[in-house]
Amino acid sequence: MTITAPPAPRPTVPATRAERLLLPATFVTSLGNGIQLVAAAVLIFTTGHSTVSVGWLFIAASVPPALLSLFFGRVADRLDRRTLCLVADLTSALAALALPAWLLLGGEATRAAYLVTFVLAVISALFMPASNALIKERIAPERVGRFSAHFEIATQAGNLLAAAVGGFTIQLVGTAPLFVVNGATFLLSAAGMWLIGRAPAPVRAAAVSAPRAAVTGVPLLRVGLLYATCTVLTMVSNTLLVVLVYRGFHRGAGVYGLVDALAGIGFVTAAALYPRVAWRGHLPIAVVGILGCCALVAVEHLHVAVLLLGIPFAGALVGLARVATRSLLLTAVPESHAGRVFGATNAAGLGLSAGVTVLVAAVSDRVGISASFLVLAGLVAVTAAGTAASLRGRTLG
Repeated sequence: MTITAPPAPRPTVPATRAERLLLPATFVTSLGNGIQLVAAAVLIFTTGHSTVSVGWLFIAASVPPALLSLFFGRVADRLDRRTLCLVADLTSALAALALPAWLLLGGEATRAAYLVTFVLAVISALFMPASNALIKERIAPERVGRFSAHFEIATQAGNLLAAAVGGFTIQLVGTAPLFVVNGATFLLSAAGMWLIGRAPAPVRAAAVSAPRAAVTGVPLLRVGLLYATCTVLTMVSNTLLVVLVYRGFHRGAGVYGLVDALAGIGFVTAAALYPRVAWRGHLPIAVVGILGCCALVAVEHLHVAVLLLGIPFAGALVGLARVATRSLLLTAVPESHAGRVFGATNAAGLGLSAGVTVLVAAVSDRVGISASFLVLAGLVAVTAAGTAASLRGRTLG
């Protein structure tokens, strides 16, 4: 199969003020979100509740974005994106800081942790499409590939640091200070959004006057599906890896932590190298990354040594695919519809991940963990290959 796409041009435009500020804002937001989940999970578990209660916490964090991202994406296309991001950050800071204040006053911890996590998830459903639409609005087309790589590095680095900072801080001083740190990260992100400044007048005018017909010539649904497959592959694999390490290989938290770290290192390394290979075209890189990762996912269950040797490369391949599909989507989507497209894509990725998780969990319980890895790899590979074949010959940027 021949997949054609024009080579990504080397950036000739210098980084703008918005680009320099969006990346640290992305990092601190990712760091704060990760810290919130780690601290809330530990708080709920250590107050005498079961593992199921911790599972409900993650449901509270994932359901609002899946249900509300599309709606908030439409809002982001009608209102000023920077203002929406600023409001979301400030509201998130208030919600995050309310939890340690409540605990300090002697309030009941579990319900408060559920409530704050749910509120932050609702606000995140607004921030995600608004911030991605802001990226489309402010980043020059020539810099999309490079920015996408840096964006994924910032996101993954925040996630990795959150796990390390969370565990270390909880051991030393408990969970309450982490909630304060989470609130501080939102304030830092808000400061970055404020410093970005308003969009130049030509940008605002173009956003208002952009013709709706511009959407019809680009296969946004298929490009979005390709982007969503990366979300499915990452989220469902993370769920299965817990079962594989603990039940399949009879190993503990040390091995699981090592697997998670190796995957993160592979992801960040590949994203950092992406600008050097972007000339090959975003679509071919996305396809090779997704299919290559699926091939490794299909054999990870064979032995713990295979898992440890393969997981950095799996992380690297999905990292390349993630940057490539983000670049494709940013290039293809009209600026006037960026919010709803990214909102719909986020909702689709989370919804598909939930459905596939239920499917592979049933396969794991009835057939075995090995079969669930094969089912996941097969589903994602077929979906990605079919979507890529339908995009053959398209000029996507």
